[in-house]
Amino acid sequence: MSDLSRMTATTRTVSTINQGAIIQALRDHGPLPRVRIGELTGLSPATVNRLTTALIKRKLIVQDGQEPSTGGRPSVILRYTGGPRVVSSIHLRGDRVIGGLVDFDGNLIERQERLFSAESGGASTPDVDHRLEIVASLLSGLLALADRLGTPCLSVGVSVPGVVAEPDGRIGPLPELGWPELPLGEFLRSHTDLPLTIENDANALAYGEYRRGAGIGTSNMVAVLLDNGMGAGIISKGALHRGQHFEAGEIGYLLMERSSLRRSYGTLGDLEDRVGSAALTRSAHARGLGTRDNALLTAHDIIQLAQTNNPIAREMADEILDMVSMAVGALSVILDPEIIVVGSGITAGADDIIPQIQGRLSGRILRVPGLVPSTLGEDGVLLGAAELAMSEVDQVDFVPR
Repeated sequence: MSDLSRMTATTRTVSTINQGAIIQALRDHGPLPRVRIGELTGLSPATVNRLTTALIKRKLIVQDGQEPSTGGRPSVILRYTGGPRVVSSIHLRGDRVIGGLVDFDGNLIERQERLFSAESGGASTPDVDHRLEIVASLLSGLLALADRLGTPCLSVGVSVPGVVAEPDGRIGPLPELGWPELPLGEFLRSHTDLPLTIENDANALAYGEYRRGAGIGTSNMVAVLLDNGMGAGIISKGALHRGQHFEAGEIGYLLMERSSLRRSYGTLGDLEDRVGSAALTRSAHARGLGTRDNALLTAHDIIQLAQTNNPIAREMADEILDMVSMAVGALSVILDPEIIVVGSGITAGADDIIPQIQGRLSGRILRVPGLVPSTLGEDGVLLGAAELAMSEVDQVDFVPR
């Protein structure tokens, strides 16, 4: 074979690329008729018909109803099935790491958790190493499981509760984990050759909701995450907005009152030092609200306790909602998003809580934003990290060879 022949594309290669383009169109735009697929991909009607027929036989796409007839033969709607391949997703939290395998329809087909032992907390190097090995072990297990299931993994998405600097995936200090600044990307790339995406957890939630949840159809939205700390993910013109230093959305550093200007903050900002798990646990203990096994209390825990009419929890829940409302108001005034998705701790009793936030803001800002609960549920961050991993996959890889 000559060198020139190696440079030319075979008919099979072109077909694979074009099938990948069709699948990408269906992933990006949802179920479509063949005519619309042709418009989006630039492929001729004959090529679209031939390739979609082949994809149906391989069960990569399926017929999903028909368009209403306008007098002629109704057009068949085609939908991508998710295919036989997956991505691995990792969600790092303060007390555990959650992992999953997610197909290209956004279905979580495997979910696993590994708890960090109490002894592995703190910032000493051996403890950091121990937690990193737990993360690496979980990832290796997921990749091996994907192979055994016959659903090869194409990429890996990881979410962390902190700032992630691109392009090397170095993360800033994570006080929830007791981690110093860490080259997490370098560590994980030593355990897999797959494309790797590392992202802030609030950004992951925002992207997941934008692609698969409450943000479908929007182009400018915000997701607010209140877990061990508090952060926001920003979608602007259909893309994540990370900022000049990758710190956009770090609302835990919002200054809440004049006295905030007379204090210095390190790894925790003023807002997070009021509604983060460490602050809430400290405040609960001071007021006589104990916790089992000295576990940290999150906003979710406080709000759930408040719904049982515990007077201390009710008082603390009101304070949490005041702080969250001020943060939501600031985001709304500065960014003017179409919607703000509220996730994690503030989705407990969302039907009651969202009106309370809106009531606090009514008459106090230009426009009270449309507030909606996360539709991806407790695994919204995990699924968002998976969506980010999918975005790194070349369209040709959607089509098994």
